[in-house]
Amino acid sequence: MLPAEDLYWAGRATLVAREDELPTYDRVFREFFGEEREPSQEQRKQEVQRLLAPAGESPSETVDDAQLPDRDAALASSLEVLREKNFAECSDEELEQLARLMRSLRLAVPPRRTRRRAPSRDGELDLRRTVRRALRSGGDPVRLARRQRRRQPRRLVLILDVSGSMTAYSRALLVFAHATVRTDHRWEVFCFGTRLTRVTRALDAPSLDDALRNVAAEVLDWEGGTRIGASLKTFLDGWGHSGLARGAVVVICSDGLDTGDSALLSEQMARLSRLAEVVVWLNPLKADARYEPVARGMATALPYVDVFASGHNLASLEELGSGLRLGGTRRSRTRT
Repeated sequence: MLPAEDLYWAGRATLVAREDELPTYDRVFREFFGEEREPSQEQRKQEVQRLLAPAGESPSETVDDAQLPDRDAALASSLEVLREKNFAECSDEELEQLARLMRSLRLAVPPRRTRRRAPSRDGELDLRRTVRRALRSGGDPVRLARRQRRRQPRRLVLILDVSGSMTAYSRALLVFAHATVRTDHRWEVFCFGTRLTRVTRALDAPSLDDALRNVAAEVLDWEGGTRIGASLKTFLDGWGHSGLARGAVVVICSDGLDTGDSALLSEQMARLSRLAEVVVWLNPLKADARYEPVARGMATALPYVDVFASGHNLASLEELGSGLRLGGTRRSRTRT
């Protein structure tokens, strides 16, 4: 059997994903194993020193109490700066760090009721189960069985603009898409510039580098023009009406600088709005406080958008992920 200290650190390494979960983990560990099994302060300092030590270097035998909080605070501060940094300003090394952070990012898409029903304490009467139970009590329905319709997360569809005007954000958004599509096998990812390309299978690779290489091989219109209306029509004709968009959360990532037909874009956005449960539009230009959605494509699409946000950094994506379940409905028309 593992010593209490080893068990503590093994559980912390495998069960804790974020810093704010540490107090909960410590409390549950103490309640289950007792106060005396909590690791000592010295053991905590040594473990933090080991985690903060640069790769290839061994931590020193002792920890300076005055320096440890400063190093811990510096690490937290650098992560906070990275969360708030615009994707367009990130270096390749910073994008790699963001990729690791995005793996723990979860989009809380709103649930939907399915046709299947499951036993529950509340809900409608389940006559079949009630009669079956009554056979055990001489025919008297002593206990009434009830059931209700099951709930499951809605499908998420990402439609990413990889045209020339979105070059600074395309890689970061694909990193986000890679982390997202591996969360749920039912979620889908498309890329578009002048044409639409489905890249769900290309992104479904364990390695981020392999996934990006797969997408680069399949998408033929990188850094070209932007035809949002024609791309949406291809999506709705080929996949939307067949089930991908119906009742789904559709997230379009684009600056709205469209070179196509405005009438076609308006028609396709109206179709999409009728099919989807929530239409989200992420426009990195919205990060500028002076931004106004006056571009022809953005102005045409905006009346059919339920949630309009920037998506220009990790913090804005985290805010979107936590807010979809609460405020991302067709009735809210949220502007964040």
